[in-house]
Amino acid sequence: MEKLVLSEIELAQHWGISPKTLQRWRSEGRGPYYLKLSKRVVYPLAEVRAYEHSALHASTSERANGQSPASRSNLVTAKEAAIATSLPAYMFSNKRIREAVDMPCVQINSSLRFNLEEVMKWASRRSAESDE
Repeated sequence: MEKLVLSEIELAQHWGISPKTLQRWRSEGRGPYYLKLSKRVVYPLAEVRAYEHSALHASTSERANGQSPASRSNLVTAKEAAIATSLPAYMFSNKRIREAVDMPCVQINSSLRFNLEEVMKWASRRSAESDE
């Protein structure tokens, strides 16, 4: 039978941190969700896994830009953005054109990506402006 919860000591050992760190995190509202049953504090395994997943990062630049795994999921390549907007691919791949038309993009390490929602809004605004 698989364990459903971890004690404070078990989680601290699992992460290689002090139980005092977990206590401080609880008082600061950080860390995974926990249950307090009388005086006993336990961490549901599902909450620990969810917290660990939310802490995943692909690179240090991703963290500096405020990117998270969730926000990464909406990012697409220039080719994918061109297909989604029915615009020519060179508009997405040419830096001068991107800057001239103020196209939203995200630089992740050496890769250029586009948030599909933002690009679609940008394309709609651009289309409305050209219709005027």
